[in-house]
Amino acid sequence: MLIRAIWAAATAFAGVFATLAVVGAPVGAMLGWSLPAAAVGAVAAVVLPRRRKRGPDTPADRSTNDVVAAITRPPPAPRPVAELSTDDLCTAWRRSYFQLLVARDPATRRSMVQRRQDYLDELERRDRRGFVRWLHSGARAGGDPGPFLRTRR
Repeated sequence: MLIRAIWAAATAFAGVFATLAVVGAPVGAMLGWSLPAAAVGAVAAVVLPRRRKRGPDTPADRSTNDVVAAITRPPPAPRPVAELSTDDLCTAWRRSYFQLLVARDPATRRSMVQRRQDYLDELERRDRRGFVRWLHSGARAGGDPGPFLRTRR
């Protein structure tokens, strides 16, 4: 919720800045600032709905829940990666991104990086084509490879 509010404020600020840069202060003064205000509204009406539409890589609910879970819950006891279902593997991949962000000591960070490498290796082993599709779609470090994978066990 806070991230959406920050995004909306940043978008509004960018819209105002862009409007002033294009229209200019003299035109705004002549029109009583009604045109720039309308332009900001138009920019917000176009940009905000497009921003909220998320691709299969980062659903809003999943990433928010992953952040909360990664920070508030202790990491689960490591199980062999091969024993995880594909859905659990994708969830573990997303959560490990946030766990890596909050990890402070080098040993923890090193082990998290190794674990994330194990997740990637297992995802590639299970569905190489889906894994490559995910990479070519612009895969992100905290993104969800699940929608690109065919193997669901």
